[in-house]
Amino acid sequence: MIEVVLLTKVILTMVGVISSVYGVSYVILGRFDIPFIPKKDSTIVGSMLIGIALALFIVSAVIP
Repeated sequence: MIEVVLLTKVILTMVGVISSVYGVSYVILGRFDIPFIPKKDSTIVGSMLIGIALALFIVSAVIP
């Protein structure tokens, strides 16, 4: 049976990877001048997702 700590680390890492991919995508989309995607909002959302991913990676590394 899988341990709870290992399962928690795996789940946090998976969510972190997914949110970092979406965050980088939003930042890249914000760099282009797409008319229906506001540049400022896209960059803010992307930066927040990257920050959340970084926090999740730190938390999953600190869990013993």
